[in-house]
Amino acid sequence: MTGSFTTDPHSTHTGRGSGPHQRSHRITICCAIGVMLGVFAATKAWAQTGAQPSPPAAAGPQLGPMTQEQLEMAARFEECRRKLQEERTSGPIADLRFGSTAIEIDVDGARWKAMPFDTKLALVRTISCYAVAGNPRLNARVQVLDHLDQKKLGYYDGAVLKLQ
Repeated sequence: MTGSFTTDPHSTHTGRGSGPHQRSHRITICCAIGVMLGVFAATKAWAQTGAQPSPPAAAGPQLGPMTQEQLEMAARFEECRRKLQEERTSGPIADLRFGSTAIEIDVDGARWKAMPFDTKLALVRTISCYAVAGNPRLNARVQVLDHLDQKKLGYYDGAVLKLQ
């Protein structure tokens, strides 16, 4: 048996204290003693210097007050979220997906086509605002699709709404 730890049955050695299990047990005990000594030494050093251990770190980052720009962005985002929710419950939006190249919205094609251009533009701007968390310097691309056949009805590139 190559590489195994066995004892010879004819040997007078009892096998106590010589196997790999016994050695790992001794190492574990030595490590535990070392840890205890380290804890006692650190406690004694704190007691001698009068220093108190630092309080535990708070969970998560500490956030400071928001800047005026951040407050305005948060308010814009909340307004866009509210408008989007209204459009999803009572407006033409049937579904919304974050695609790889644009935000895709499925709409009721008949209701979309009957809407005035300014209302369509306001809708895609609201979706863009929501997607960029209210940041006025950013715009998202929005692709408008008919929810029945996925036919492209329009595309907003962040500046211009092009209807099909």
